[in-house]
Amino acid sequence: MFEQSITRTFIFFLLSIFLSPFQLKAQVSFGLNVGVNQSWMQFMDPAGHSAEENKPLTRLNADLLVTVPLINGLYVEPAIRYITKGANLTAGGDGEYTRRLEVHYLEIPVNFTYKVPVSFGRLTIGAGPYTAYGLNGNNRMQVYNAGNVVSTTDYSVAFSGRENKGIYPGTRLNRWDVGAQVSAGVEFNNLLIFGVHYSRGIRNLDLSGNSTIRNNSAGVSLGILLSREDY
Repeated sequence: MFEQSITRTFIFFLLSIFLSPFQLKAQVSFGLNVGVNQSWMQFMDPAGHSAEENKPLTRLNADLLVTVPLINGLYVEPAIRYITKGANLTAGGDGEYTRRLEVHYLEIPVNFTYKVPVSFGRLTIGAGPYTAYGLNGNNRMQVYNAGNVVSTTDYSVAFSGRENKGIYPGTRLNRWDVGAQVSAGVEFNNLLIFGVHYSRGIRNLDLSGNSTIRNNSAGVSLGILLSREDY
């Protein structure tokens, strides 16, 4: 039931993004963003203790932005985002093995954003939920001896009913992620946009119950507005 509800929400926002121009015409503006994203996964054992050393994974992301005005200064801003989340994990007393877990998501954040006019454009601050659908992923394990890599093994990330090798015994990753994000940025008068964001997953991605796995990410982006509703 939960996944069906998320699926309906996902489809609803996709439709609203593409149909809104026909309903609101010039009021809706569009933009494109590219950015650098650092993500890390919170891994907790059943007792609530952090299981491994966790270092950020750095990857690129790309957004299609939509801005819809609500009332004076307040906007709703859904987006379609391609983003990679994951972590670099180490275990053992001297980093005996490392794992690089990457999951590629199609994500829909929906921010409620307040914009303040300034001489060079507008300052923005926003917050809202996001829903993300896992497309695919990879888990690379490397074993070290005396600081040298002695073996490398790649596993494809499996979702829902399939167990994942190389993560935790019995781990079954949920394809759907749900969380919240905050953002801030600048929209310049020349239509360039700069922004920062932080998101935190609220859903446990491990369906097996053997552990608690949640996504976290932070990033910066640079983009351009293809139009602006106040121009």
